Amino acid sequence: MPELDGGELARGTLDLVQELMRKGHECIVVSSGGELVPRLTMRGAQHHRFPLEQRSIWSLRRAGRLRRLLQGLEADVLHVSGAVPARLTWQAWRRMPVGKRPRLVTSAHNESESRGGFFNRALVYGERVTAISEKLARSLRKSFPKRLQRSPDVIWRGVNTREFDRSAAVSGQWQLRLLNEYPQLEGKYWLLIPAALAPVNGQRVFLQLLSALAREGADVFGLVVGDPPPGQEKFARNLEKLALDLGLEERVLFLGARRDMRELYASSRITYHLVEQPASHSARVSEALAMGCPVICYADDGAAETVKRCFPQGLVERGDLAGLVRTSLDILENPAVLDYAGLSVDETSTQLIQLYEDLCQTPAG
Repeated sequence: MPELDGGELARGTLDLVQELMRKGHECIVVSSGGELVPRLTMRGAQHHRFPLEQRSIWSLRRAGRLRRLLQGLEADVLHVSGAVPARLTWQAWRRMPVGKRPRLVTSAHNESESRGGFFNRALVYGERVTAISEKLARSLRKSFPKRLQRSPDVIWRGVNTREFDRSAAVSGQWQLRLLNEYPQLEGKYWLLIPAALAPVNGQRVFLQLLSALAREGADVFGLVVGDPPPGQEKFARNLEKLALDLGLEERVLFLGARRDMRELYASSRITYHLVEQPASHSARVSEALAMGCPVICYADDGAAETVKRCFPQGLVERGDLAGLVRTSLDILENPAVLDYAGLSVDETSTQLIQLYEDLCQTPAG
């Protein structure tokens, strides 16, 4: 994979490695490094640092060195994520003796990887190809119809339900600390939008929604969780100004990045995912649903597949503010039951292991 930098792919890999090792498998991760490497090795996995993040034709000069590393590891299955690692790995793997090389699985994780291009094409060169949503699998089939050996296997990125455990009670001390710090939250319905503060992530729509709900008499309070990425500090200040202009000074808090997301999901009435560009997956959506918190998202988003499966009441057409208001009020008044069965990392890792075992039982090409 490219790196273990703390992004969704890296965190998902860390959870997957933990589950695979818990089920008795040995795991070795090759990446450019990153902040999660110590957490990976503390769990007993191996890590080999190798430059895999540079999208340059010159990176292919490292293919021989990577091939020697792979030959020394003697893995059964080589599972690749990311366009640059896929291209470089394929260049190394194809020159290994057929009977001595690992079986190759490649994975696509976002829509940008389904577009054409020298590096992206390698994501469908695996003997088996996986995608994290049906939407992304369709995009791969459309973009690479002649390259795919078979239709991609859809395996959702599972949630670590040991970390996001809805059966564990929220600490009374946590509630007391939060209400002591923000007493205006007491007795309100909390509405949550967890995303980096950037124009594409829907916080402006969320504030407009809060204003509309207030006009409807709903006793709601908005929690905006996330920091601005570098260069978006002005946007974050403008969001706070918009909240004042909409009269929301007593109805919204900008909490910054938080480490207590499990408790916030468990205590909120609705989590929102309102990104402007449809994505293939959202870890925040899956985490909220795993914690039993209803999610509202746009029906054309990749995350809508998870919402449709677990909480179809939460789907809204993109750009329909009135629909957002109606759906929010309906959920607040008549919350439906969530069903997150089949989407924990325990369950999705079992699907992946079955794919590995099926592949290893077929003759190598």
